[in-house]
Amino acid sequence: MEKETKTSNGLSERFETAFNRIHNHLKAITAQKDGDAFMELLHTSARNHASVRAHLDELKQYAKLRNAIVHQKTEANYYIAEPHQEIVERIEQIDKMLSEPAEAMSIASSPVYIVEADTPLIQVLEMVRDFKINEYPVYEKGDCQGLLTGRDILKWMANTQLDGQITIDSVKVKDILPEKNEYLISFAKRDANIFDIEYTFEEYQSQNKKLEAILITPEGRSDELPVGIITSWDLTKNNDVILSP
Repeated sequence: MEKETKTSNGLSERFETAFNRIHNHLKAITAQKDGDAFMELLHTSARNHASVRAHLDELKQYAKLRNAIVHQKTEANYYIAEPHQEIVERIEQIDKMLSEPAEAMSIASSPVYIVEADTPLIQVLEMVRDFKINEYPVYEKGDCQGLLTGRDILKWMANTQLDGQITIDSVKVKDILPEKNEYLISFAKRDANIFDIEYTFEEYQSQNKKLEAILITPEGRSDELPVGIITSWDLTKNNDVILSP
C-alpha cells in the first residue's frame, strides 16, 4: 500500500523562515560565540532585552513546534505537524518587531517643555498645571544642565517651609536645583530605535544606576534642543508599541 503523504500548504515554510530569522537575530544581539542553540540564545537574550523577554513563553512554544515540523520531518514534503494560520502570522509579527524595531520617537513624549536656570518657579508651576508634565530639562547657554522634576519642587517646598507659608515670587529654577543634580540623563539621536533606548536603560541598570530620562535630540548631543523625552515610565506604559509589532 502506497504511503500517503501530507504536502505543505506553505504555512510550515513561512513558520520556519520566520523562526530562522528570529534565531539569527538572537545570535546577533547576544554576540555569543560558544554555541548557537536556540533555547540558550533565547534565555540569554531575554535576560538583557525586555523586548525578547516579553515574548519568551511564546518563543519557547514555537521552538517546540519548530522541532516537530522540521526535525521530525521524514520526507521533503511530509510534515508531522502543520502550524495554524494564526500561529504563522503571530511568529511573523514577532520576527518583524525584532528585525524592524519601532523608532524611539514612537514612545517619546513630545513636544518637550524646557526651562532655563533663570525661569521663575511660578512659571514652572503654571507649566505643570497646564501640561501635566513633571520632568523639565534645564538649559543654560544652550546646553542641557540637568532635569527639574516635580519631586525637586516638592522637596524644596518641604525644606523651605516657614510657619506654614512659602513665598515663591522671586524663586527661580536655579534656586531649586541641588548643587549636584541627582538625576541621570542620557541623549539619543532622533533616528534611534526602541532597542537603542532599551539598551541604554538596561546598561545603566547593570551598573546599579537609575537613568531618569533619555532626551531625543537631532544628533544626540546635550547642546541641542530636545524633540522628545523618554522616561523609564514610558517604557512601561507603551508596552503596546514596544512589545507588539
